[in-house]
Amino acid sequence: MENAKLKNIFFRISKLNFILLFTIACTTYLFPQKISLDSLIQIHQNKPQDEKILIEIGELYAAEKKWDLAIDSYEKLVDLDPDNPDYLYRLGGTQAAYSEVVSKFRVLSLINTAKRNLIKSASLDVEHIYSRWALVQILTELPQILGGNKENALIYCNEIQNISFIHGLISYHYFYSFQNNQDKITELETDIVNYIISTPSLFEFNYFNFVVGRLLTTQNDKITKLSIKYLETYLANYSSADRFTLDEVYYYLAYSNYRAGNTNSKLLINRAKKAYENNQKKNPNLNKKIEELDKLIKP
Repeated sequence: MENAKLKNIFFRISKLNFILLFTIACTTYLFPQKISLDSLIQIHQNKPQDEKILIEIGELYAAEKKWDLAIDSYEKLVDLDPDNPDYLYRLGGTQAAYSEVVSKFRVLSLINTAKRNLIKSASLDVEHIYSRWALVQILTELPQILGGNKENALIYCNEIQNISFIHGLISYHYFYSFQNNQDKITELETDIVNYIISTPSLFEFNYFNFVVGRLLTTQNDKITKLSIKYLETYLANYSSADRFTLDEVYYYLAYSNYRAGNTNSKLLINRAKKAYENNQKKNPNLNKKIEELDKLIKP
């Protein structure tokens, strides 16, 4: 029972989101033209201590969900620079991702190792939001017997808010949503919306773009238009490893555009239906919403 809970943690989203974040930053700067994985491996053989090449290799393996091979690249990075918070973050995140697919006998060991690397990353960089965000998820979702700790999760939420107010609000929202604390959820959603209206900046970390975009769809029609911006950003940066699936994204985009009076809402709801058909993990509640919205939108 506990192993099942452990394997179902949501950590998979954050880890590849931040990997993709670094992929965009590093690849654009280092390699204007995309280099194949085979070429990078060959370069690595000639330059085994080239950290930039190891980052690229790790990111490509992670994008293909070859977690063990990605871990191997990130372990080499940490060996080269043991106190680099970003390398520890990459390694810890990928180890947590790998815990979803290994045998149940290895899960606990991998998660504990991931936690140690993420905690070290956070301790080395007092402004590292994403290592703290990863820890919030692990500590919130794991049962206590397997290393979960709600008090420590709240401590990391507070640290995130000290670094970035809006990231902190979303982290607290995540925590209290998992606790199903409706009073706190409502209070935080109001704070998030007010902040975004006054400071409508997009997020590098794609998960947050969807959370904000979805939340804004519940506001009045004028604010709903702002939700389109966040949802389109999430879609533009979407990866199959992201937590929120394409059928969800297209549904909320269709809903926002419908409320805004845009003619593309029919196209978007059709894409939501197709994405739902292709999604192996069916969500009946989402399907019901898609069908209801489809009836409202005129051809």
